[in-house]
Amino acid sequence: MSERSQRRRRTPEMAREEIIDATVAALADVEFGSLTVDVIMQRTEMTRSSFYHYFKSVDELALGFIDRFEEAIRAPVDDWLAGKGSDNYLVDTQIHLTDMFMAMEAHHTAMRALEHASNNSAHVYSEWRERIIDYFIEKTARFIRQQIMLGRSAVSDPDRTARALILMNNALANDNMLLADPDDASAIGKTSADIWNAAIYAQ
Repeated sequence: MSERSQRRRRTPEMAREEIIDATVAALADVEFGSLTVDVIMQRTEMTRSSFYHYFKSVDELALGFIDRFEEAIRAPVDDWLAGKGSDNYLVDTQIHLTDMFMAMEAHHTAMRALEHASNNSAHVYSEWRERIIDYFIEKTARFIRQQIMLGRSAVSDPDRTARALILMNNALANDNMLLADPDDASAIGKTSADIWNAAIYAQ
């Protein structure tokens, strides 16, 4: 099959994913802020102009990264924050937060790229804020209210407490990715869980 025929068979979804794959590969050698369309497209079988059919800019590639890791970092905590944890709620905190940090660690390249792009693009920042940060703040606030109803917590302001806890988790994950010798996800998970349990349960 000819290269031209292969191009005709590539669906828009496949082409978009190929560009994102090429970006991930390029990030092994180049920081996200130094990436150019040429550097990315040299790793694909597509033309440079094809890039702009799917993305307005290199920064908007970060939206593709969100699509990839959004579900991965939600999955470890969604059911727990929805109230489906065990009666051993203090241990649950550490288990689920550790699993979330492990998912973040697995997607560290995408998360670092997203952080950089968010600093340069209002659109990327808005998407990241709504789909990641605000999503978890809302889920955590509901979780805290549930713990109050169960008589486990005496938090007076669930919304502000939730925002503080989620922003702390985000800062911990991002800072750890920048370390020459990053902490293991289990160590960060334990530290975060200790703070969560102290803030929510005063324990």
